[in-house]
Parts: sequence; structure tokens; C-alpha cells
Amino acid sequence: MKKTLLLLIASLTVGFAAQAQAQTSGLTRAEVKQQLVQAEAQGLLPSNGTNYPPSARAIARNKAVFAEQHESKGATAYGGVADTQTDH
Repeated sequence: MKKTLLLLIASLTVGFAAQAQAQTSGLTRAEVKQQLVQAEAQGLLPSNGTNYPPSARAIARNKAVFAEQHESKGATAYGGVADTQTDH
């Protein structure tokens, strides 16, 4: 009886400890997204699953692709800051 009780208490303790550790990862979802954007901008995200870690050539290509994608987004995006400069 005592062994069963001790086993039950031990398993509950381990379960609660694992759950508490899983909930305190330290990074928010927004921080992880920002890190992914930074890695993509630096060309560090592989373009396919077979090119990891990416070579210097792949990093250069990925940077160029990222820059091209974000240049075109800036030209067609809505919102932003209005041009308030006037010629008087």
C-alpha cells in the first residue's frame, strides 16, 4: 500500500514538473516570429530540406530572394506613413 502511494505521488510530481517546464519556454510567439524573420533576412533558413546548414552560395541566394520579396511588398502595401512633405 505504501509503495503504491509513493509511486502515485512520484508520478504526479513528475507530471506537474514537466507541465510547468513546458509552459515556461521563455519566448513569446511574437519573439519567435521575429527571430524567424531575422534568420530569413540573413539567408539562414534553408530553401529546401536537403540544404542544411546552408552554404555561402545558398545564403547569398536566400538574401537576394528575401530582399526582392520585401521590395515588392513595400511597393504594393497599404497603409504606412503618409508623405507630409509639401513644396511651399
